[in-house]
Amino acid sequence: MKTAIMVIAALSLAIPAGALADPGKGKGKGQHDGRPAMTSGAWTPPGLARKPHRMPPGQAKKVWGSGDRLPDRYVNQSRYYVTQPSQYGLGPTPYGYRWVKVGDNYYLAQAETGVVSQIVSALIR
Repeated sequence: MKTAIMVIAALSLAIPAGALADPGKGKGKGQHDGRPAMTSGAWTPPGLARKPHRMPPGQAKKVWGSGDRLPDRYVNQSRYYVTQPSQYGLGPTPYGYRWVKVGDNYYLAQAETGVVSQIVSALIR
């Protein structure tokens, strides 16, 4: 009976020790094709490596491309309009279009539909 108790006690001490082996030293275990998820030279968690802008949903800024449709609030609310595009180095506004500033980007969009025809990033300026 003492032998059985000793075996159970030894096993109960050995099992949790296996769970503590190789904690990963804080570098994560996320790997793609045997390599860590790397983006721009910095480690990115595997779940975010394929996300746009490598940021969690809700934190990434939306960037619309040519042919995409801007949400109505940007096209219909005057606070997003660029009334004097020449002050920002933008080209003249063609008839039926308007320049709209969203975040750091300027979009030339159709006034009625909101379809983007040109994008200018403020970071370039």
